[in-house]
Amino acid sequence: MPPATLRTWLELDASALASNLEALRGLLRATPSTRLCAVMKANAYGHGLRELAPLVAAHADMIALDSLDEAQLVRSVAPHSDILLLGYTPRCRLPEVVALGLEVTIYDLASLAALDAAAQQQSRQVRVHLKIETGTGRQGLQTEQLSGFLAQFAASDRLDLAGLSTHFADLEEHPDSKFASEQFQRLQAALAEVRLAGFAPQAVHGACSAALLLRPDVHASMVRVGIAQYGVWPSAAIEAAARAKHPRLRLRPVLRWQTRIAQLKRCRAGTTVGYGRACKLTRDTRVAVLPVGYADGFDRSLSSRGQVLIDGQACPILGRVCMNMTMVDASGVDQPEVEQAVVLLGRSGSAEISAATLAAWADTIPYELLARIAPGLPRVMLEP
Repeated sequence: MPPATLRTWLELDASALASNLEALRGLLRATPSTRLCAVMKANAYGHGLRELAPLVAAHADMIALDSLDEAQLVRSVAPHSDILLLGYTPRCRLPEVVALGLEVTIYDLASLAALDAAAQQQSRQVRVHLKIETGTGRQGLQTEQLSGFLAQFAASDRLDLAGLSTHFADLEEHPDSKFASEQFQRLQAALAEVRLAGFAPQAVHGACSAALLLRPDVHASMVRVGIAQYGVWPSAAIEAAARAKHPRLRLRPVLRWQTRIAQLKRCRAGTTVGYGRACKLTRDTRVAVLPVGYADGFDRSLSSRGQVLIDGQACPILGRVCMNMTMVDASGVDQPEVEQAVVLLGRSGSAEISAATLAAWADTIPYELLARIAPGLPRVMLEP
């Protein structure tokens, strides 16, 4: 049980995370040399980077992060892990990348030159992954720019071309995407040019969770598993297709988000609840006040739409979610008590609010809903 001092907190199931990673690695058995890279950006998709990184490091071949600050944190708790930076790093901080021994994604020639200078100054090698733009329209170098990057590598004795990567545009929504196949072909064409120039990158990667689950044809030599490792499906379409393709695959949610009842009161029919008097009670109601709100990442769009679970009973949100408070209808709960635990996301008895369900109520996707959980909330690890 969590300490009584906590009013809103997250429970993290270590055994679920380990089980998910091993189950997902099992999908790579046809190509055992393919590496498993665990994406832990955005505070491990809202779960807690500090808490989960040591465990992930024991089950994945590499950890991928968005920023240098995230990498510094992981280095402090999992010092021997291989780390790949996926996102933008300001050029003035590239010497820190070299000093920490990170692998880094590059798609800008000036940044590559600055990285080379930092590596030369420190007399250290740096492993670089070139990001190829194949059709997502985000970061990445155009294929016609590739020769200039290869010339920079050829002229340097400190830059190692360790990887070639891309990012698929629509696999999360369309598992049989023809466009993803076209993107992979463009990546392969870039790889052929790289090899022709005399380089042999060990990590060729573009596959995300959806591709890992359903598209072995685009696995290449490394896959980047993101949301699936946390027991959350990338989309309903991916879940349906993956369950059909892998009937024995079980992904278990890692996170349960809870708060407590701060106050209980009886309100008569006709009473208005919350800001703007947006909710008017149509019957006498037992109202529970919860000390959680949009400042904690419990989205305001859940107002009058979402539910919470008290003792396994669904309790609708009344009116608007406030900055630090939410009111719910606890009339259907047998004997609610002040300070009783309330589930915002996860299982309570036989009932469950999944990330997909909560995201649907908030009119968003599980990725955003999870990533916006406040990093300052306490995370409690449940050991295996």
